[in-house]
Amino acid sequence: MNGAEDEYLRTKVMTASPYRLHLMVIDGMLRHSRNALKAIDSEDFETSHHETSRAREFCAEVLGGIRDDSAPDLAANVKDYFLHIQKYLFLADMQQDRTSAEKAIALLEGYRESWVELNSRLAAAV
Repeated sequence: MNGAEDEYLRTKVMTASPYRLHLMVIDGMLRHSRNALKAIDSEDFETSHHETSRAREFCAEVLGGIRDDSAPDLAANVKDYFLHIQKYLFLADMQQDRTSAEKAIALLEGYRESWVELNSRLAAAV
């Protein structure tokens, strides 16, 4: 990235709502997971490893941000969900396993759809 792109991204992150920040992390995880799947298909092991590692970093950010003070059961379920994603990303990386990458992507896509729908419903209720 050049300086202008870096500054644009920095401004975008610094001014984003918590909802939007979370969505940006999910989108980053999806992007890297899809890139890993393409690399697995083309047997580019170095790129696959890099992309799954990046996706797992995004996943770790989500896991680290889950707070269980107000809804411990919900937090536990969300943690379990992202731990499954983390597991599939790890298997995709270590075994160059297309199926594991596809499972991680499917879980992420489902989560993203639910997150966007939840935000829409909350916005409509206000």
